[in-house]
Amino acid sequence: MLKLPLNFDANEWFVLISLVSLMIIFIKVRKIFPRRMTITILLFFSVMGLFVDVIAGVDYPFNFYQIMDSLKLELFDVLVYAVNYSIYGYFFSYFILKWEMKRINLLLFIIIWSGITTLIEWISIKFHVFTYMNGWNIGFSSIAYMFIFTISALFIKLFSYLWGNVRSESMCLKGAHDENL
Repeated sequence: MLKLPLNFDANEWFVLISLVSLMIIFIKVRKIFPRRMTITILLFFSVMGLFVDVIAGVDYPFNFYQIMDSLKLELFDVLVYAVNYSIYGYFFSYFILKWEMKRINLLLFIIIWSGITTLIEWISIKFHVFTYMNGWNIGFSSIAYMFIFTISALFIKLFSYLWGNVRSESMCLKGAHDENL
């Protein structure tokens, strides 16, 4: 069973407020992806966030930061991975595909999105969501975001290509609509 926080303080409030804000925006924004692609994007960013945080934020091989109050997995860690990271990544994908970004525009977008993400991390540090250790700092996070969002953009482009082909084939063969995919 997941641990509950010992003290419900600033970091839990930050996570809850950002979670509710992201969910409201997610519900309000016009859906442009087939349902299966949306689920794939949400799962991709949830796993990506967990993977990076486990690699950089646990004892082995590195221990650069701690999330929330405890070294052990707690409820609010899961909320960050399952909801916040996934919906935030969905919006990253949304803009890339909605604006049909290619090379230079995509590179500029990755730089801007990495900057926005670094700013959000800086704010989350003030609320003790992240605690840096062993020499880690916001500059390293900024560089990591450039790498993470570049890899993510490649996957999003791949997802778009694959679902674009699936959608075209399905519509030709079955007369299916996006909702049924």
